[in-house]
Amino acid sequence: MKDAALALAFVIAGHHAGLADLGTNNSVDESTLLRRLKSPPPECNNARSHAPEWLKTETLRRVPRQLGHDTQATPIRRSMFIRMLFSALIDADRLATERAVNPQTSNLRPTVHPRIADLRAALDTYLESRVDRTQPPSSINRIRAGLLADCRSAAAKPPGLFTLTAPTGSGKTLSSMAFALAHAERHGLERVIYALPFTSVTEQNAGVFRDAFASIGPDVVLEHHSAYDAERAQDPASRGARAQDETMSPGERRRQLAVENWDSRVVVTTNVQLLESLFASETKRCRKLHRIARSVIVLDEAQSLPVELLRPTLAALEELVAMYGVTVVLCSATMPAVLRRPEFPIGLDPAAVTEIVPNRVELAATMRRVRVRVTGLLSDEEVAAQVTGHEQALLVLNTRPHAARVFGLVKTRASDVLHLSASMCPAHRADRVKEIWQRLHNGLPCRVVSTQVVEAGIDIDFPRVFRAMAGLDSIVQAAGRCNREGKLPRGEVVVFETDEQPPGDIGIAAASTREVLGHEPGEPAPDPLDLATIEHYFRHHSWSKGPPEPGWDGRVGPDGRRCGITRMLEELNFSSASRNYRIIEEGTIGVVVPYGTEGVRICEEVARSHLLSGAEQRNTRRRAQRYTVGVRPWQLTTLMESGVCHETESGVLVLAIEAYDEHVGLRIDAQADPTRSMV
Repeated sequence: MKDAALALAFVIAGHHAGLADLGTNNSVDESTLLRRLKSPPPECNNARSHAPEWLKTETLRRVPRQLGHDTQATPIRRSMFIRMLFSALIDADRLATERAVNPQTSNLRPTVHPRIADLRAALDTYLESRVDRTQPPSSINRIRAGLLADCRSAAAKPPGLFTLTAPTGSGKTLSSMAFALAHAERHGLERVIYALPFTSVTEQNAGVFRDAFASIGPDVVLEHHSAYDAERAQDPASRGARAQDETMSPGERRRQLAVENWDSRVVVTTNVQLLESLFASETKRCRKLHRIARSVIVLDEAQSLPVELLRPTLAALEELVAMYGVTVVLCSATMPAVLRRPEFPIGLDPAAVTEIVPNRVELAATMRRVRVRVTGLLSDEEVAAQVTGHEQALLVLNTRPHAARVFGLVKTRASDVLHLSASMCPAHRADRVKEIWQRLHNGLPCRVVSTQVVEAGIDIDFPRVFRAMAGLDSIVQAAGRCNREGKLPRGEVVVFETDEQPPGDIGIAAASTREVLGHEPGEPAPDPLDLATIEHYFRHHSWSKGPPEPGWDGRVGPDGRRCGITRMLEELNFSSASRNYRIIEEGTIGVVVPYGTEGVRICEEVARSHLLSGAEQRNTRRRAQRYTVGVRPWQLTTLMESGVCHETESGVLVLAIEAYDEHVGLRIDAQADPTRSMV
């Protein structure tokens, strides 16, 4: 009873400011819950006498298992239940206030959603329409059809934890959605949440799903990522729902309202939005959490889960499955080694995880379309010579500056050289990908120098790929862009060392790859694409970085101290856990760039957007998203000090035209043109 009362105290005290840390009886921090309970405001003195009887008896006695009074209780059971309760309260409070204060906005919220069965049928029809019955199926298409059949068959299995291990290019995106919808229909689950590691791939997959559900309607897929949150943060009208209603179309407003609490059958989002919400303490981020209950979560590219956050992440996923009716699918071509073993005690229970593909080893062998050759050190000049020696070749490097530098070398040696990196805005990258695809499709010369951005779901097919040493999962993703459609007996992937030392996590992952691929003279080299080698890599890379002491998750907090998120959750220190569970530790800041005629026009509009109406401002910001590049804080400082970036009166950062290159995108080293007076 005492713990149940504490849970209610947390959610009631935090329904405006967010979930606080519990703290200790001796805590000096006035914001902790225990400190607040020591000195309650006078209006709380008679709260118990005014509480309804059902709250004091029946309700409080109903939740012992959720609060951890269970022989099988997990360390985070109490914290997850409190956070779920908090989410339900926040959403109910906001919706009730909205109905009372702004019924026009409230009436825009949907009262009826498409049935899961109708979405499943629409996807089946869409998949059938993609089959060309006039031609015999290619070997690749037969494999994709087999994967789809495996997913549909596995959908009948009971809810729980699943893995979907299938090679790049085997059709995982639509097949995993087919599993999710068929599974949800079979077991009465309410929605599908599809999470991906990058915003660009999230937008791409959301577009694929919109096409698949077009027969149902335009608003079936709810897309939620940082670009939408940035749009709202920059919106002066976001502080008042009435002002928003006056300047936004009903469709735009409905989408924004649905983002607040994920009120949709299909949500396509990022790992950041999904996973950080599981550990959040803020009201805005927690509001959607209760919608995760009784859903199917597909975590695509599961190998991208941060190693240092595996302990709390896996524990939270297990808790969602155990207590909230959730099915979780970990989907990857390079499945991380996350199953529990003596040397990896924080992993998932192997007995509770079902692999969707019954013959994953055979599937990987059948889909083998390339051979990988690992070489030694190559200078930038040697790499450029290798790339220019072939009419069609893709080169993937680890950093933006290195890729831009080698691009310049290749460009001096050959024509038809293109570049891809996150220094280019989405519109720029989309144009380049389209140009690359057309050149490859038409058999024209096409040499591309790229960062790892090309490995994130871009569907291109090169006969030859060169990859700088990196994590084995990145190498496999690069190999997925080689002979993707199986037109050659074997494509060629060359992995090489470089003088440019990769930074941070990339360097650590590269060291793990070297260790795993190393062998004694005379012994056969391990096959980088073999599933056993991939598992060995993840054992070395992930398991070897297990917590060195109980309660520590491997992350160093903002204050430089080692922190244990799992321990924070056990101690009900919600605010501290929220601050420390960050998938992206250092965020980027968006800068609008003058790419092409449209980009220049948008930069000019943004510069004077403070003079525009609310609707015009919103339209400009939405168009500007495709012309925005993310930069680190130190990079922004450099750009501002160089005079090539300025902040407009409406608070938007805009890049000068001399700092954006038509080939490589944003240039950190650019200097201001003294003759320029405007963007």
